[in-house]
Amino acid sequence: MKYKKIFFSLKKIIIILSILIITYSSKATIHIVKVWDGYAQFVSHANFSSDISIQLGDTVQWLPLDVPSMVHTITSTNIPAGAATFDQIWQAPADTFFQYVPTVAGLYEYECTPHAISFGMVGTITVLGNSTSIKANDTEKSAFQFYPNPTTGLIHTTEPQSVFTYNVYDLSGKIRLSGQTLNEVNISDFKNGLYFLEIVGEKPQIIRIIKH
Repeated sequence: MKYKKIFFSLKKIIIILSILIITYSSKATIHIVKVWDGYAQFVSHANFSSDISIQLGDTVQWLPLDVPSMVHTITSTNIPAGAATFDQIWQAPADTFFQYVPTVAGLYEYECTPHAISFGMVGTITVLGNSTSIKANDTEKSAFQFYPNPTTGLIHTTEPQSVFTYNVYDLSGKIRLSGQTLNEVNISDFKNGLYFLEIVGEKPQIIRIIKH
């Protein structure tokens, strides 16, 4: 009787874990990046940019945009501390199977080793922490533009005489700065890294800012 109870308890635990895994997996998203052989470029399936933003736990998968005729690589060059590096040879027929799941929030930079310099075949993945209220898709669209970006601290909008309310988030989703300004935001006191500037309004806009 004692072993029978233990068996049913273990069975219950396994069922609960299975449900949790399925629930977590269902929330994760696969983001497609196309490898454009003809022009030696990485392009997002969503917006044809080489830079994408995703949530922690999402998957990135690289797929061919056209028929591969050259050998490419998908090689990490600069990634957050603790993240797993990657270096994938990209050549038919094994050019549809490479997926990467970032385990650390931050900025991931990668390149095609043979074509990074000659063709600028590089890309970035911005991984947002699960606690952030910023949606990854919001980082892809913005009417406001700011310069310089990357910046050492002071950034200006290209919309002169525009008073706007803003929030600045770090990668964990914490608001680091907020206020109202005419045409500039000062993040000089921030540590170097990646931040998100939210323009508050009826349709909030998100601008990715690199402080260096």
